[in-house]
Amino acid sequence: MRYIFDTFEFDSTSLVLKNNGQDLAIRHNDAKVLKLLLQHSDTVFSKDDILSQVWQDKVVSEQAVFQSISNLRGLFGSHAIKTFSKRGYQWQLKVDATHSDLRDPQK
Repeated sequence: MRYIFDTFEFDSTSLVLKNNGQDLAIRHNDAKVLKLLLQHSDTVFSKDDILSQVWQDKVVSEQAVFQSISNLRGLFGSHAIKTFSKRGYQWQLKVDATHSDLRDPQK
């Protein structure tokens, strides 16, 4: 799935992020958090939800979630991800989703 928001495009299959058509460097786990938030932009995800879905069976601290959210806010602005006190995080930017693939502009 390809997600388009502001000047960004994100391919959730390849985890490739582009801004104005240019590839952006994004850490693998940050991309997985972004994928989760974009796929379910109407959902508020708790830290535990994010840890279990992104890091799965790996033992990491909650700090990993905080760091990924901070990195994503650094890329997209603090308004992109809202923190709900004692509940979690939710994507806030308007997103258009399409099934085309960023790797092949002909699709």
